[in-house]
Amino acid sequence: MLCFLLLFSNCRDNGNQIDGKAPRNGIDRAIVAESAYDSPIWHPSGQFIGFNHTPLRRIEYPHGEQCPGVQHFAADSAGFWLINSDGGNMRRIFPYKLQSPAWSPDGNWIAFVVGAQIFKMRFTGMTFDTSTVAQLTFEGRNFFPAWSPDGQWIAYNESVCEGLKTCGIWLMTSSGTNRRFLAAYGDFPSWHPSGTKIVYWTAAVTQEGGTIGDSLWAYDLRTNTESVLIFISSQTNDSRHAKYSPDGTKIAFLSSSNIWIMDTTGANLRQLTTEGVDASFGLPFTWSPDGGSLV
Repeated sequence: MLCFLLLFSNCRDNGNQIDGKAPRNGIDRAIVAESAYDSPIWHPSGQFIGFNHTPLRRIEYPHGEQCPGVQHFAADSAGFWLINSDGGNMRRIFPYKLQSPAWSPDGNWIAFVVGAQIFKMRFTGMTFDTSTVAQLTFEGRNFFPAWSPDGQWIAYNESVCEGLKTCGIWLMTSSGTNRRFLAAYGDFPSWHPSGTKIVYWTAAVTQEGGTIGDSLWAYDLRTNTESVLIFISSQTNDSRHAKYSPDGTKIAFLSSSNIWIMDTTGANLRQLTTEGVDASFGLPFTWSPDGGSLV
């Protein structure tokens, strides 16, 4: 990812190149640059990886290299791309990016989000069949679809809170029926490979409503009970996207802009990355089907 966080007083006062707002104190203010890549998802076959991509052609520095750069993307090449797991044969298969994409366990479908609603579409092995697009949710604002290991259910986040039990983790069948509420205020659901548990994050707050950290929960579908796996005490760590390993023995997740891994009990926590992992524009990582790698 390319990002520009350099703010110097010798940069010309030409306004913000990103959002068009006037600069403060005569300094160009640039937000984090748009990412050329996001949301890598390993296909269940293990043969290739899907991701969103807009090729970055060049970066110009009209006010000098110590000032924010201006990115030039190839918008006509934007879309959803595939690349072989060995790094070869990178190709665009769809002319649109997919928000929160998720392969079905058999690899024949992909779930995604458009306009805060969840859809699915068939994958032919080469491209997507747009004639099969089906909308699965129609109310509220819904995100982060996650398929059950048997492909029969999809867990997701409903972000509109209109009552005690409307905002949080929901279940529905893969056809969008039989909606069922699971957990209040939960986000970023992920299934255990046995299909018996779902992990998700919630913000930990004080009685006054102040955020003090994040809690990772596990919901047991057999007993309809939930338990805390780990609590991370920080107001700024922004923990998200916990994912079980394919063998169910580990959980990887993003926190403080890096990937961490631990046992499913919360023990043996360790940090995997140190240089920052982007989650501003999409999903930060997924496991390989054999559990040996993360992309």
